[in-house]
Amino acid sequence: MIEFFVKRPVTTIMFVSVFIVLGIVSSFNLRVEKEPKINFPIVTVTVVYPGATPVEVETLVINKIEDVVSELAEIDKIESRSFENFGYVSIEFLLTSDVNIKFIEVKDKVEAILNDLPEDIQRPVIEKYDPLLAPVMDLVISSDTLDGRDLYELIDKKLKDRFSAIEGVANVDIYGGKQRQINVILDPMLMKQHYITIFDIVNSIKAKNKNIPGGLLKKDENTLSLRFMGEFESPQEIADMLIKSRDGTSFKLKEIARIEDSFKEVETIARFNGREVVGLSLNKVSDGNAVDISKEVYRRLPEFRRMLPPGCAMEIATDTTEFIIDETNQTYLNIIIGIVLTIIILYLFTGQISLTFIAAIVIPTSIISALFLVDVSGFTMNMMTLLAMATSLGTLIANAIVIVENVLVHLERGDDSVQAAITGTKEVATAILASTGTNLVVFAPIASMGGIIGQFMKSFGLTVIYATIFSLIASFTLTPMLCGLLLKKKKIEKKNKFRIFNPFIWLHIGTDNVMHMLKLEYERIFKLMFRFPKMTIIFVLVCFYSLKFIMPYIGSEFYPNSDEDMITVKIEMPQGSTIERTLKTTEIIEKHFNEIAEVESVLTDIGKDGVENAAVVANLKPLAQRKRGDTDIIKELIPFMAKIPDANINIERGEARGGIEGDISINVYGSDYQKMIGLSRMMEQKMQESGYFRSVKSSYKVPKKEIRFIPDQDRIVEYGLTGVEVGSSIRSSVYGDDTNIYKEAGEEYDINVELDEKYTEDFDDIKQINVITSKGLVPVVELGVIEEGKSTPMIRHRDKERVISVEGYLAKSTSGYVISVLDKAFKELPFDEGHGYKYVGSSEYEKESARETGKAFLLAVILTFMLLCAIMNSLLFPIPILFSVATSFIGVFYALFFLGQSINIASMLGMIMLVGLVVNNSILLLDYSLMKMKEGVPVKEALWLGVSEKFRAIIMTSLAIILGVLPQLWSIVPLKSAMGTVMIGGMLASILFTFIFTPVLFWYVYRLKNFFVRLKNK
Repeated sequence: MIEFFVKRPVTTIMFVSVFIVLGIVSSFNLRVEKEPKINFPIVTVTVVYPGATPVEVETLVINKIEDVVSELAEIDKIESRSFENFGYVSIEFLLTSDVNIKFIEVKDKVEAILNDLPEDIQRPVIEKYDPLLAPVMDLVISSDTLDGRDLYELIDKKLKDRFSAIEGVANVDIYGGKQRQINVILDPMLMKQHYITIFDIVNSIKAKNKNIPGGLLKKDENTLSLRFMGEFESPQEIADMLIKSRDGTSFKLKEIARIEDSFKEVETIARFNGREVVGLSLNKVSDGNAVDISKEVYRRLPEFRRMLPPGCAMEIATDTTEFIIDETNQTYLNIIIGIVLTIIILYLFTGQISLTFIAAIVIPTSIISALFLVDVSGFTMNMMTLLAMATSLGTLIANAIVIVENVLVHLERGDDSVQAAITGTKEVATAILASTGTNLVVFAPIASMGGIIGQFMKSFGLTVIYATIFSLIASFTLTPMLCGLLLKKKKIEKKNKFRIFNPFIWLHIGTDNVMHMLKLEYERIFKLMFRFPKMTIIFVLVCFYSLKFIMPYIGSEFYPNSDEDMITVKIEMPQGSTIERTLKTTEIIEKHFNEIAEVESVLTDIGKDGVENAAVVANLKPLAQRKRGDTDIIKELIPFMAKIPDANINIERGEARGGIEGDISINVYGSDYQKMIGLSRMMEQKMQESGYFRSVKSSYKVPKKEIRFIPDQDRIVEYGLTGVEVGSSIRSSVYGDDTNIYKEAGEEYDINVELDEKYTEDFDDIKQINVITSKGLVPVVELGVIEEGKSTPMIRHRDKERVISVEGYLAKSTSGYVISVLDKAFKELPFDEGHGYKYVGSSEYEKESARETGKAFLLAVILTFMLLCAIMNSLLFPIPILFSVATSFIGVFYALFFLGQSINIASMLGMIMLVGLVVNNSILLLDYSLMKMKEGVPVKEALWLGVSEKFRAIIMTSLAIILGVLPQLWSIVPLKSAMGTVMIGGMLASILFTFIFTPVLFWYVYRLKNFFVRLKNK
């Protein structure tokens, strides 16, 4: 086969070009994303229960939904939260589940119990949920001519649909502004005079506000439809409608109420650079292309701006795709730099431009060809696929280096170029198959890992496999063909003729001299090793033992954050705070951000999860234009934020407005909720005292005051009422009743009926609420007792049990190390039987990733050993090769320690990759040594010949791999720098221990084999 491709260069070029063309076409189909798509089988059930307390939401709604959905199969965990006015249940199924089927099952279960839920709830909303799906971008619209209500109307009715029509956009959320509403504000004193209740008003509006079809009138051969037109045509008509009281008198509604064409109570506020605006969040569909959406918005931005009236302005407040595009371009640049550095290494070691050209062809060919299979597999160009290409550069050229190195040997012996290419490739075919095979058996377990990390790593593992396959194809087709075509014998003979005129050749000569010197020095070490072989083993063991002193200082975490040119400040005000109080706090933070030179703009979102909550997003200048990183700015912010009174503030990297978990999340559980509260507060204090957190928050909040109406059931029955009627009267009077609709120009607006707010401010105002009874109009206070109390704050469940969540946001160190510190501190706390704590969130994923990575690593080692046994036809000789994996980890952990990197999903992935890379050096060395031993050369001499012959090739391939990933060290994404650190540390250790440890260990294994042979012969 090799001979066929070498002697038919045009055929070879066309054969390889097929894959290149397919790869180029596929590159246009690949979407650019930040991360691989992960299918989370999560279904949420959200229920709005107006006017209900968290306890009522929990007992009347959430508990019933949890009970019924828990009957479903394949549930991993159930979580829920009960707030004022609404609650939601999140059901996470096993990753093997089909989320579409589970969605239908959850929907059926919930709909089956609708009649058991309170009548006042809104219909439950059941959705599939993706926790990684964040808004693509935020746009803000401001106006000098329109008020908040008219601006909201303009955006909601005119602009929202235009953005929704953009391909890939799932929905558009509007926040800020004021929603139009017709407010009927009643005066209870006048109502009492007219002997009427709020229910009478609501029912009168409902009875009047109807269009009723009257049927068809027939005359001869024609028909005429008849319709009763009763719907309100203007707010004034509502004011002028006649109301009939219980005593038979009639009066106009405006006599007892103020009718306003106004807006709903403000529950969200959006601000941009200190000015009130209306915000639009664009969310993409799960398989949408965020980059394409962003490009389309920018393209159509002038069109959207022309739709605005004079005095209005539209700006892009946040764009998450900017980071994606910048990081993608940076990765492309790193790949190019890696290719250039790899080619330079090849030239320095060979001194031949033609060989450099071969490398320049082989590497891009393998990468471009791999894009075809990446596209067929349904992957995108994301962090992991790009990282796979960047980290596999060295492995792609390694095979070509081995072939070229051997072809040069045959050319120097006098073979013609074609024969040298054929013979040289055939001689190293076994070594290439072995090294490539080890890469494949290593990355196969990575591509088949389970859990969330398995979905995350699948695209990485398969992309490397695809590139390796095409590298193998190129090794037996393109590389030998190019060697035969370009490396002519006469050129080799004349290589010294014009040396003086080639300045670059002196770099090659220098490299040759250095390699010659190193080889001479190593020869002394080699002899010393075999003079004191036991000392060599002890030296390696001491190196392993030394790791004991640095391992405690290497942190661990699941997924390190990076500088995304954005800082988010999340604010929680005390329970019961008004939106105005929250606004004052955000204004203080906005003002401080404006004084920071690195901040370009500030976007504020108040009321996303209640009026007590807000998020202030500071958009930073690009990292290249800043003198400080985001973590440096955050450190400066912490003392200032700590001085803000009454606010619980968390500062996070990136846009985290949807985030709900800290770097370390702890669930406190137990049978006694009061004891859980005490334990959570003590744990919170321990976390704050540890000094590792910039902020700590608890899901348990101090209860706010509430007024309770305790009904007197006997008096209610005596007055001919029910408890529901009394409770509904109170609710409608204070909260309002918006069950009626006003229609105008094809749009619908709520008609909200409520008491004037000046009668619903104080404790005594409840006395102004009246109900019609069998004994006449009476105040509700005569039907029960009013008392003050404290309301239960938000209630959180995990697997149907109450828990209190404590979230910690790290200021330094890593989650893995801090957890070990916290465990020691928590042992001092008085946990009663049945009470305890559990790390959840990213800690669960970290444990899962460590478990799955460990399984993949073990499988990779086993498969590598099996492959080596098959190739070498021996059970003992692969052992020294396998031990090179263990010794490489000495370099890995020292590199992590000195470069300040953590053990995370990327560094663990790099460790698995090393299994397939570091064995290649030992394979090269021992493959040649075994060949010489078969020729009758003594073992020590054969080992020296193997080292001597492959010395340059081992160093050259190792340096090619190191330089291929070297640019990753300076990546702003910690995942890439962590993997680069592991690869470089492991390969440097591989060079050292391949020459020092592998020959001695092989010698011991060879002696062991002879011992068994002698034992068998006896």
